[in-house]
This record gives sequence, structure tokens and C-alpha cells, in this order.
Amino acid sequence: MGNNNGHHEPLEGETVENTTSPDETQEQGLCEEKRYETVLRIVIHSIRNITRDTDLLTKVDPFVEIRANSIFLGATKPQINTTTAIVEEAFYIKTEADWRTIKLKFDLKDQDHMTNDDLLGHGYLDLGGYFDMGEEDSLIEQTIHLKWKGKEIGEVVMSVDVQKAIVIKAEE
Repeated sequence: MGNNNGHHEPLEGETVENTTSPDETQEQGLCEEKRYETVLRIVIHSIRNITRDTDLLTKVDPFVEIRANSIFLGATKPQINTTTAIVEEAFYIKTEADWRTIKLKFDLKDQDHMTNDDLLGHGYLDLGGYFDMGEEDSLIEQTIHLKWKGKEIGEVVMSVDVQKAIVIKAEE
């Protein structure tokens, strides 16, 4: 039998003392229980070069509504009387499905105070089309070209980060 640094397999009938401390046992248990979930962070950086106008006397008051696979995620705050604006607003998605199957839709709208908001145009981003090309986990400052009836009417600049979040279970 070779030297095992003083450790050997117990012989039949031999009692072996447990050398693992309660803290180590608990820590090992936590590591075994560690679970991750995917969280996507979508940031709208800016709205640019809006050419479609629905207001008679003023410029548009643009904002962006975001949908993921047809589910409404939220909307940016309206920008007042402008065709280009810095937005810098983030939206988060925690998904049980493969995040590469998510298709984002961006609806650019004009806020109206007296009537319903007007749709100026829309654009799309299929996450699978970008992230399947490699191991990238972020898409930085991507320009989404917005269209209305086939004509480009402006742009939204956005980013997507894919993050793994550790899930901590409640103690029982």
C-alpha cells in the first residue's frame, strides 16, 4: 500500500472520525445547490433622426415601447418636442426559455395629450440572429432602423447584456 499522506481507506469494522466541520458541510451544500438564471438587460440609449411628423404645430414627443416575443416590457419616458434625444433607460427580463429565442420589437410613438399616442414607426431585433454567431454575451450600441410603411423614419440605439444571476433559495 502506498503512502496516502496518512490517510487510508477504512478497514472493515474500523470507525472513522468525521473531519468535516459543520461550516464546511454547509458551504459544500450551498455549492451543490447553486443555480443560475439568465437575466437580460436592454438599454435604450437614444432616439435619433426622426423624420415622420404627426403634430401640426410642434415637433414630436417621442418615446419607445419595447416588447419581447409580444410581451410588453415597458416604455421610455417621452422626450418633449424633439426629433433626437438621449434616453438611457434600462429594462430587465428574466427568462425561463432560451434567451436566443427572444425577438424584440421597438415601437416609436409620439405622445399626444388630447388623443391617443401616434405610432411613428417600428423596428425589430432577433437575439438569436446576433448571439448564435459566437460566444458574445452583449450587444453594444446597436442601431435599430425604424420604418413606417416601408420607409425609414428614424433610429433607436440600444444595447443588450446577457447576465447569469445566482439564485439563492430561502432557508427551510
